[in-house]
Amino acid sequence: MIIPTRLKLYIMKYKYFLLLSLLTLTLLISCRQEKDIKEQMEEKTTVCFTATAEKDNAWLKIDTSSTQIIGLLNFSYPSEKRRYEGQFKGQLYGDTLKGHFDFRVNKVDKWYRNPVSFLKKNGKLIMGVGNFNMIWGSAFFDVKVPIDYEKGRFIFEVVRCD
Repeated sequence: MIIPTRLKLYIMKYKYFLLLSLLTLTLLISCRQEKDIKEQMEEKTTVCFTATAEKDNAWLKIDTSSTQIIGLLNFSYPSEKRRYEGQFKGQLYGDTLKGHFDFRVNKVDKWYRNPVSFLKKNGKLIMGVGNFNMIWGSAFFDVKVPIDYEKGRFIFEVVRCD
């Protein structure tokens, strides 16, 4: 079948029009997605907590704007001259915030990871104590032994973030 030259030109024009239309649509959609991301960033919710147990203290700052809760967690033990500083990543399961704490001790550039769990009660976070199992070099809570929130030394109370 032989296609006349005029028809070929029309097809070529429509191909470019269709291509240009798709490009414009893609650009508009990507601009809208960028706006959604900016709106989410503006809706970011940061909550800060502090806890004191005798001379020891702790500080937690978390972003609760998504299902993955991320933040910073620090523990200071002045009598031992130790400071644990690092990042918290976790999720909220009902009234329990579970995750892991990637930290370093006294700013030495060696990183460790421990599981952490907080029970949300009366507007406070109670840090739980549990048994660890090591799996491939990482610590996890022993699923056979329940986490004890009564033995937790640190009870975090909401404070203003500065």
